[in-house]
Amino acid sequence: MMQILRSKRVYIDGKITPADLVLEHDYIKKIFPHGTCAEAADLGDKLISPGFIDLHSDSVEQEIEPRPGAEFPVRSALVELDKKLSMAGITTMFHAIAFNDESLVGRRGTEVAANLIEQVWDCNNSLLGIDNLVHARYEITSFCSLTAIKQLVDAGKVQLLSLMDHSLGQGQFRSLEMWKRYHVPVFKLSDERVKEIVGLQKEKKSRSQQHLEELIQFANERSILLASHDDDCCEKIDILSDMGISIAEFPLNMETAAHARSKGMATGMGAPNVVRGKSQSGNISARELLEKGHCDFLCSDYHPTSMLQAVYAMHREMGRSLADSLACITSVPAKISRMDDRGEIVAGKLADLVVIEDQDVAKVVMTLKSGIPVYNSNSCFCMPKAA
Repeated sequence: MMQILRSKRVYIDGKITPADLVLEHDYIKKIFPHGTCAEAADLGDKLISPGFIDLHSDSVEQEIEPRPGAEFPVRSALVELDKKLSMAGITTMFHAIAFNDESLVGRRGTEVAANLIEQVWDCNNSLLGIDNLVHARYEITSFCSLTAIKQLVDAGKVQLLSLMDHSLGQGQFRSLEMWKRYHVPVFKLSDERVKEIVGLQKEKKSRSQQHLEELIQFANERSILLASHDDDCCEKIDILSDMGISIAEFPLNMETAAHARSKGMATGMGAPNVVRGKSQSGNISARELLEKGHCDFLCSDYHPTSMLQAVYAMHREMGRSLADSLACITSVPAKISRMDDRGEIVAGKLADLVVIEDQDVAKVVMTLKSGIPVYNSNSCFCMPKAA
C-alpha cells in the first residue's frame, strides 16, 4: 500500500522545508518537492517530524502503580501506556526498568523487574503500536540481579544497559541530609531504619567493583549499548569511558558533562528539566548544559509529553532553531542507540512520523509507526490516501 503526505513544513536533513512524502509499506519510499504528487493528503502547514526516540523513561512504573499499593495488571498497563506514548509522538521507547533488590521502590526487585521485561517483550510482539524496547538499569550493589540481567541480554530482550549508584556520598545523594530529604518523607523511615539501610549500602558498595567489571565485559562482548547514570565528577567519567561506556545520562554538573563529551561520550538530560527550567532533584538545569553545548539528547525521564514541550521551550524560550531542537529527540538518539533505520525523514528509512500543530501550545495531532497511523486526533482526521 502506498500513501502520500504533503506539508509546507517537513523536517528533512536538518531544516524545515516543503515536501511530499511517499510512504510504501513500512518505509519512506521517496521525497518529492511540495505539490508534485497527485492524491496526497495535504496537511497544510502542520509540521511533519520523524517519530520521537526516548532512551530513558520510568513512566511504565507509574502506569502499573500510579499510587503506592494500587497496582494494575501489567499487560493492560502496557497497552494503555503504549497509546499515551503514541499521543506524545514517541514511536520508539526504551522503558527504563531498574534492578535493585535494596530499593525502597517496590517495583525494582530482581524478580519483578525481570518479569516486567518479559512482558514488555511479549506485548511488543503482539499488542502494542509503537516499538517498546528495554533499558535495563543495574544498581551496582544489587549483586543478585546479575544472573537475571545476563539471561535477558542473551535472550535479546535488553537493548540498553545503564549502571546506577544511588548510595550515600555521591551522585544525587552527596550527603546524608540529601538522602534523607528524598527517602524519609516518602517511605516514612525511622532513624534506626535509615542507619540500617545506609550501612548495608556502604558494605555492599565495597564489594561491587568486581561484579561491575564482569557485567561491563559481558555487555561489551555482546555489543550492548552501555550508559552511566547521575555522574558527578570527571574521575568517574574517566573510569567509565575506559571501560567502554558511551553514554552519560543526567550528569549532575557542567564540569562532568563537558568532560564526558570530551571523552567522546554522548550526554543526555531529562526533557522535564528543560520544560520546567530546573532539575526536580536540585541538580544543574538542562538548559545550562544545552546553552554550553554539553547536552546531546533529551529523554522523557518520567514525563513522556515533555519531549515535545521541551523542543518548543528550546526553540521559543532559548532561541534555538526548531530543526536543531527536534534533532535532540529524533536523529541524535537514533544515532546514539545505533538505530540506523529511523530518526530521520530519508528514503529507505522507517515511516515513523509525527504531525505537529504548533501555532499555540504545540501538540501532536497524528503519529505514524511504520506508515500506520497509531494516533490521529480530530484536528488531523484526513487519512493518507492509498494508491
